Amino acid sequence: MYYRKLWLTFGIIYIITIFLLSLVKVPDISSPISHSDKIIHFLMYFILVGWFVQLYENRQIRLFVLLCAIFLGLFIELLQGMTSYRNFDYYDGIANSIGAIAAFSLAKTSFSCILSKVDILIAAKLNKIT
Repeated sequence: MYYRKLWLTFGIIYIITIFLLSLVKVPDISSPISHSDKIIHFLMYFILVGWFVQLYENRQIRLFVLLCAIFLGLFIELLQGMTSYRNFDYYDGIANSIGAIAAFSLAKTSFSCILSKVDILIAAKLNKIT
């Protein structure tokens, strides 16, 4: 990858964003879709693990990424339970974990090449590839 440090920086910013959005007070928004927040939790952690498994090919590092994401999701849920404006929710933790596991399970498919292809396209546009 030509821009691995950039992609890693974006990933770290995404982790910080998840952390902050999970701990700020948000207005109560009703949704016509039952348990729509679980879908959001699933997607946030799917994207998180999906991003990082594309940066590392080593299976042990990918497994470490998965475990860290699951831990992060559960840790944030515990922190939410300590606030007066958020709640600890087992189902949020489960949705986070399922999203992380789903992305991890795609690590050996063409899914794991998306970021590399974008990286090559950008490098080609910027004439980094001869």
